[in-house]
Amino acid sequence: MSFAVGNCAVTPGKALGHKAMEAPYASPFSKEKVMTINVQTDDAIPEYGLSPAKPGLYLGLFHGRDDPNQKMDGWGFNGPTIGPLVWCHTTYANDVKIEFESDCDAKRYFGDDLTHLHLETNGDMLIYAGKYYGDWTVYYVPPTECLPPKDTFRTSKRAGYRIAHNPMPK
Repeated sequence: MSFAVGNCAVTPGKALGHKAMEAPYASPFSKEKVMTINVQTDDAIPEYGLSPAKPGLYLGLFHGRDDPNQKMDGWGFNGPTIGPLVWCHTTYANDVKIEFESDCDAKRYFGDDLTHLHLETNGDMLIYAGKYYGDWTVYYVPPTECLPPKDTFRTSKRAGYRIAHNPMPK
């Protein structure tokens, strides 16, 4: 069985969540048809600290700045929450590699459907979308902490805030 999240067809499987698949077959070696269930999600890239729509492993970027030589007065800004990922590997704080669970998520974040990526660094900062981040963290978001569907009956918004190195707000 598979389901679609946004414009991405996924099937239960690999690593911490779901692996992308090409409809209408479960694998190139199988003629098993796949059942598709459509799930509406917001395709906006979540900011670090906000809950993503799908469970899995994420790379959160923060302590951001516009220029690598910018003098910082505080923590800067939060960047994106990148994922869901199969894995993230850092060597010597300047060689960062990731693998997305699905090619459509890779395309959403980087404009290319390659799932295995090497992220660019500048000194001790990670670069994403022309912005520089001095800190990053890898963390797991379980299904219970994902962005809930939009409420149609509540007058106040449900919490969807999470920062990996701080406890959840009560």
